[in-house]
Amino acid sequence: MKSAPSSPERVASIDIGTNTILLLIANVGEKGLTPLFEQETIVRLGEGVQKNKVLSQEAMERGLHTLAFYMEQCRKMGTQKVFAVGTSALRDAKNSEIFLKRAKEKLDLSIEIISGEEEAQLSFLAVTRDLNDSEQSILVVDVGGGSTEFILGRNDGITQWVSLPMGSVRFTERFLKSDPVRKEEWEELEKEFRKFLTEIPRPLQPFSMVAVGGTATALASVEQGLDQFVYEKIHHFILEREALKNQLDLYRFRTIEERRKIPGLSSARADVILAGGAILYQAMIQLDCPSVLVSAHGVRYGLLYKKISDFKFQISN
Repeated sequence: MKSAPSSPERVASIDIGTNTILLLIANVGEKGLTPLFEQETIVRLGEGVQKNKVLSQEAMERGLHTLAFYMEQCRKMGTQKVFAVGTSALRDAKNSEIFLKRAKEKLDLSIEIISGEEEAQLSFLAVTRDLNDSEQSILVVDVGGGSTEFILGRNDGITQWVSLPMGSVRFTERFLKSDPVRKEEWEELEKEFRKFLTEIPRPLQPFSMVAVGGTATALASVEQGLDQFVYEKIHHFILEREALKNQLDLYRFRTIEERRKIPGLSSARADVILAGGAILYQAMIQLDCPSVLVSAHGVRYGLLYKKISDFKFQISN
């Protein structure tokens, strides 16, 4: 007599970043991971952290409001377990514990602040699970709001990684203060980036560059002029370096209000897309990459892959 197949476990992951908070709800069972619901909300939790080293009251309220909505969505969908991690903003802010305590007391949500190394591992895991037939080395670039991770490896593991203190929000607040951006500010940003060049992993053999995170998916959306986020058109989109350069020129000479009218660009990301795009473009220049594969997966996917391995499920895509 055959035993009845086990019912899938419904789990969720929340990635609390400097600029965005992302939710993934998925079923996990014998057939692997099946995404059911995803949402990205631009919260700007790390607003002002670069300068003040603390989370503002307003930013924490925005974050808690979004998390409350996410937890309600998890409840409605019958989610059995929610995993939540915080990255750069929560690592850097001196008062992160206040935010974590309020999330636990108000929402019964435990948030784990992960290191840059752990963030890199989760991003890499998300990509390699998705591209599980890749024989080449892969360089994953995760441009976040407060930091950027560069992770080099293959399906069997990471060989080099680095988490650098440069991100779309951090660099915008630090360098791009005028509207539109002044030439001197742009040159200062590029100068700052060059300080980190020696720390970026440099593959010694052929490799593929994969970009994850909201900056990358926004650039793919703009390149296609999408009216809304369409997963099938963004995930695995190939963004040419020359096309990215043209986008940067588009942003550089426009005001933030003018950028908001660009098809495919979220209004809430209009002020930070230039800095985020510049980080990715400079990396492509330095590593001589003519194009980059954009992935809509990221930390939230890697987190579920990591957590559910404890349940001994066979994960597939």
